[in-house]
Amino acid sequence: MRSRYSAFALREVAYLWKTLHPDHPDRARPQEEYLRGLRAYAQGHQFPKLVVMDRKAPDESGLAQVLFFAKVFEKGKEQSFVERSDFRHDGTGWRYLSGVTVLPKDVKGPPEALTLATFPE
Repeated sequence: MRSRYSAFALREVAYLWKTLHPDHPDRARPQEEYLRGLRAYAQGHQFPKLVVMDRKAPDESGLAQVLFFAKVFEKGKEQSFVERSDFRHDGTGWRYLSGVTVLPKDVKGPPEALTLATFPE
C-alpha cells in the first residue's frame, strides 16, 4: 500500500496500473484511458501523509487486507479518507484488488484509531 500511495504522490501512474490486480474492474478499461484519468487525479492533489493502521495476512483464498488513513488535499481543501484495501498475489507480486473508503467525518473518534475489526461497514 505504501508504494501505491507514493506512486500517487510522485505521479507514477504506470506503476499504479502495474500494481492493479487483473480482476480489478478498471483493468477492463483501455490502459491509456485509465492512465489519463489517474494522471489528472494525481496532478490535482497533494498526498502529504499515509498512516497504515492495520493489516491482515492472506486468508485461505489468498486475500490480504490493509487499513490506512490517507491525508489528501485538492487545491488546499482536505479530501482525506480511510480505506480498507484488498490485495491478492498474482504470482508476481501483490496487486490492488478493491477497496472500501469512509470519510473521517463518518468515523467515531480519530480515524487513525480504527482497526480492521472496527472499520465501519
